[in-house]
Amino acid sequence: MVSLFLLLWLVPGAFLQEDCSVNSCHPELGDLMVGRANRLSASSTCGLNGPQNYCILGYLEDEKKCFICDSRQSYHLYNQESHRIENVITTFDPERKTKWWQSENGVHEVTIQLDLEALFQFSHLVLTFKSFRPAAMLVERSKDYGQTWKVFRYFAEDCAFHFPWVSLGPAKRIDEVICDDRYSSLEPSTEGEVVLKALDPSFNIDDPYTPHIQEQITLTNLRVKFTRLITLGDTLLQRKKRSPQVKYYYALYEMVVRGSCFCHGHASMCMPMGLLYPRRTNCERCQEFYNDAPWRPSSQTHPHVCRRCNCHGHSETCHFDMAQYQASGGVSGGVCDNCRHDRVGPHCELCRPYLYQDPRLSLDDPQGCIPCDCDATGSLENGLCDPVSGRCVCKENVGGERCDRCKFGFYGLSQEDPTGCQRCTCNFLGSVLTPYPCDQQTGQCVCQSLAVGPLCDECRPGYWGLGNTVYPCSPCNCDHGGAYSDTCSSVDGQCQCRPNMVNRRCSDPAPGYFLAGLDFYLYEAENAAPLYPTLQIVPRERTTDMPVTWTGPGFVRVLDGVGLRFTVDNLPESLDYQLVIRYEQEVRVTMAMKNNLKHKWKCVCVCAFLFFCVLLRCDGQTGTLLNSCAFWFCFFQMGLIPTIESVQDFCSQSEVDQFQRFRCFELDSEQRILPDVCEGLIRSLSARIHNGAMVCRCNLQGSHGPSCSKLGGRCDCKPNVIGRCCDSCAPLTYGFGPSGCAPCDCDPRGAIAELCDQVRGQCPCRREVGGRRCDQCLPGYFGFPLCRPCECNSLAELCDQHTGVCRDCRKHSTGDNCERCLDGYFGDPASREPCKPCLCPDTQSSGRFFARTCNRDSRSGSLTCDCLTGHTGARCDACAAGFYGQLTRPGDGCRVCVCNDNADLADPDACDSVTGECLRCRHNTHGAHCQNCKPGYYGNALSQDCRECSCDRRGTEVAQCPLGSRCFCDSLTGQCPCRSGVVGVLCDECADGFWNLQGGSGCQPCQCDPANSLSNHFFQVTGQCQCRAEFGGRRCDGCGENHFGNPDLQCVSCDCNMDGTDRPACDPFTGECLCRVGVMGIFCDECAPGYDQAFPACTPCHPCALLVANEVHDVHLDVQRMRTLVSRHSGQLKPEDGGRLRRMLEMQSKLDSLANLTGNSVPRFKAAENLFVRLLYCLTCLDIYFDVYPEILEKIRKHHADFLTDQKQVKEAERALEDSMDTRQEIKNRLANCNSLEEMEQLENKVKALSVVNLNEKVSIPLTALRLCPALVFWK
Repeated sequence: MVSLFLLLWLVPGAFLQEDCSVNSCHPELGDLMVGRANRLSASSTCGLNGPQNYCILGYLEDEKKCFICDSRQSYHLYNQESHRIENVITTFDPERKTKWWQSENGVHEVTIQLDLEALFQFSHLVLTFKSFRPAAMLVERSKDYGQTWKVFRYFAEDCAFHFPWVSLGPAKRIDEVICDDRYSSLEPSTEGEVVLKALDPSFNIDDPYTPHIQEQITLTNLRVKFTRLITLGDTLLQRKKRSPQVKYYYALYEMVVRGSCFCHGHASMCMPMGLLYPRRTNCERCQEFYNDAPWRPSSQTHPHVCRRCNCHGHSETCHFDMAQYQASGGVSGGVCDNCRHDRVGPHCELCRPYLYQDPRLSLDDPQGCIPCDCDATGSLENGLCDPVSGRCVCKENVGGERCDRCKFGFYGLSQEDPTGCQRCTCNFLGSVLTPYPCDQQTGQCVCQSLAVGPLCDECRPGYWGLGNTVYPCSPCNCDHGGAYSDTCSSVDGQCQCRPNMVNRRCSDPAPGYFLAGLDFYLYEAENAAPLYPTLQIVPRERTTDMPVTWTGPGFVRVLDGVGLRFTVDNLPESLDYQLVIRYEQEVRVTMAMKNNLKHKWKCVCVCAFLFFCVLLRCDGQTGTLLNSCAFWFCFFQMGLIPTIESVQDFCSQSEVDQFQRFRCFELDSEQRILPDVCEGLIRSLSARIHNGAMVCRCNLQGSHGPSCSKLGGRCDCKPNVIGRCCDSCAPLTYGFGPSGCAPCDCDPRGAIAELCDQVRGQCPCRREVGGRRCDQCLPGYFGFPLCRPCECNSLAELCDQHTGVCRDCRKHSTGDNCERCLDGYFGDPASREPCKPCLCPDTQSSGRFFARTCNRDSRSGSLTCDCLTGHTGARCDACAAGFYGQLTRPGDGCRVCVCNDNADLADPDACDSVTGECLRCRHNTHGAHCQNCKPGYYGNALSQDCRECSCDRRGTEVAQCPLGSRCFCDSLTGQCPCRSGVVGVLCDECADGFWNLQGGSGCQPCQCDPANSLSNHFFQVTGQCQCRAEFGGRRCDGCGENHFGNPDLQCVSCDCNMDGTDRPACDPFTGECLCRVGVMGIFCDECAPGYDQAFPACTPCHPCALLVANEVHDVHLDVQRMRTLVSRHSGQLKPEDGGRLRRMLEMQSKLDSLANLTGNSVPRFKAAENLFVRLLYCLTCLDIYFDVYPEILEKIRKHHADFLTDQKQVKEAERALEDSMDTRQEIKNRLANCNSLEEMEQLENKVKALSVVNLNEKVSIPLTALRLCPALVFWK
């Protein structure tokens, strides 16, 4: 009935749910326990097998403490003793406290488990106990229906004991497993709660669907494990009447598991919604045919709804494919299954092979696919076509709508050919392309005009570069001279080059080679043989402001009737050559030149590689060259220039005409810039005549590199270097070498000509002038360019070239003109008086000359020595103050005494004048050179920094630091000689493992007890070792503070209240607590009578009350002793003493209550005073009846007197302690006001002289008083 009601209530709500296609939906939280009694179980329940007794601890509602549990039947109104696990489900019953679940008695490990039908979201858990909460428990969860479990959290009163492997909270991460100690205490004894939240609210959560959050809040099973009952210790007792286990069990009023359906945001209730089409229990998948988008949980920003697949009506099922989804850019990922109507494709949008979409019908039409119309010979797969357009899929080389003909450039359509047709192999660059490159049936090529070959892939002879230009082939255009012929390679157009010719046309020389010009074969007139001896060779100097009109180093001067013989032996080929002569007229005269030409030539045929001579004669009568040769003429060169017409098969007539029209011959001979036409013909002519290019042969020393100009072969010469090969120096230069040639640079003031020797560079000089440039005087002369003889009084041959100062004066003379004597000599060389040696006290060559020079008095003629530093006396034969030396020994002299600035060298007695030993050292130094500090001092004597040794006498060896004298230390470092166990430069510290430097015998070893100390470390001032907790003493060889016993066996804690004890807190042998004044009790934890009862202050009451309390305490002790005596002598009493005994016992009872009579009020003080008078009376009576009591009372009075004496000494010790504290404070104040180092050193010595032992000797008190003065003992 209840289930039917819930179903009827939920169905209308389905129509009121929120729209989850717009926003994320989340079902409301509820108690997951409701309606799941059959899915709830417990491992232990009381009374399942029969009635079971149990008791309630601390039950005060009724006299009955124990009850019956009978859970064989479910709970109902008439069976309220049933405590099954389903009782914990919330029912909102007003009498819910009569209904609970309860485990069996004494069972520690009990499990409660909830098994859910599906995956749910868990929020929190609340357990309300009827009994004590468990001492230890844990909560687990499962996401796989109980296959595996993970712990949510541990709970325990003592996490370190019950779950030592788990860290104590708070959690550092949201998924960290911790132990919580807040829900396991004894209180309350009932209705205590245990709360577990799935997500700690202290953490911020941005996305609840992240994997680690879902791992934390989703579950299919929840299990609560109780592992330990809270007991009060009575379970260890053996009782026969009733077992204590009946009081200890788990009882649970209510268990609330708050959570919600886990629908991933796709539903607002726990039922299929039918709107977003998800399926499965937790909406974790999309429904069938709604797989066009990937399933994802809904979020606040996007609902992620499931979309319907689009199969165009050809399928009813589909599935999601991620590759398809990503390929579509996230638009569609649904793939249709089992397409009908001859359809294929992800959306059934394509037709099957050999069918295609009818363009007249839609994709949804069942008859939309029609057969392909393709030629099987030229199409793939025997007629396969495109499924959309119906276009045939042709073979690779086949075209046409039906694939029935070859493509352009192919021929021979065939069924067996996998590509359909063969490619035309005609070179399209050389073949005719219209209408086809080749015949489509046979493949025959049709070539263009300049192409040849079966494939039209070659050029005709004399052409090359098929298809490189707009023309089919290009002419070879090989160079006439650089190539052997006009044919070239049809591929790259490369001509066949002559030796050392490069590039395609063979028109350029290779690197390091050149092509000769027309005037290459020149013959210098200077090298010709004269026919008569009247021939004169004149070098010509170059000027920077005039152009050079000649070649070679100069010219040949000839006259009428004189001839030259030129030797020719280097012509390369037999040709017609034009003979050319270059000359100039030496003087300006009007001359009648033949044909008004500057050059005269005549064609001669010369055979190659033959030796022949050319004779050149100046004949005025015959007029070969000139009408008149009455003047001198300057001849430079003769040249043999080949004629272009004499070279067979070289060039065409048009090229010869161009050569003459552009005057190429005249321009080349005049060394002008040639037009391109002339340069090309000359280069080709040179390559033809010389069979290729000629090597440059540049001189490596005279040129900048091995390369030369391509035409003419001129090398790049270094400065002042000339010649085609850069192999000679230019006029007015010399010294051909790696840096070129240097200019002669002859000085015109001393040279007779500008030219110099081209090898040495020596210029021609005047008689008294010398030097390479003729720019200085010869030795023995000065004052260039006049060059006068040196003036040296006949005592030197050389003098300075510029100043005339004489050099190397002889006979001990010196001066600019050797006019005076050297130091150590006297005389007058200017007056022809020779220089003689000074005797100071001996000559310079003797090794005993100690003066700079000497002077002779012009009147008396006596000599006076000018002594060197450190010498004194008329003859410089003694050492001055501060100097020493053996003057009788040759080579010695007076040297300064080396006292390191620690002696007054002005003092004649500061050092020994012979040995140099320092005699009067200052600044606390000593030694032969005052180089060391005196004994008892240390430092750097060389820096005048010797300080007194400041050794600590307590730690220094006695022999090195005797009383009444200085201590001795290392003279450099100041290190004092320390005793054993003492370290430090001043021996003022104890070494590791030592202490008590103040003891007077050096430092003593600490000797910490290895078993009772924590380590070998200790306090060096007190020697106190670091003891373990239960041990004490300086060496940790005794029991520690608040401990007693034998340290060799065991030290036991006294358990004294430290606030109520003195120091030491207890007796080290008996363990008795030693209470301070005003405190009493076994553990010194309560105030004594006569003191305010507010512990631990225990302030004294009124002085009268304190006195009364003390007297009462003393009387109480006496009464205790009397009680002991009475019990001993009770058998000795007479019959008539019975009444007295009764009165004494009554007085004893009154004395027992005396302690309670003292108070702060005046009446009580008076009552106590009256009672004290009566006590005195009773004591008098007791003295009469008992003879033994006087002796006891006498002892009491004696102890009391001793106590007063001890108290007096204690007060004196306290005053001494206060004085010591005042002294320390005064020392601190003085330390704060100390400014000078001297005061600090004095204060340091005073502090070091302080000794705890001496202070203890001054405070001499009996041993019995030490127990009453803990502060003093502690301070010690």
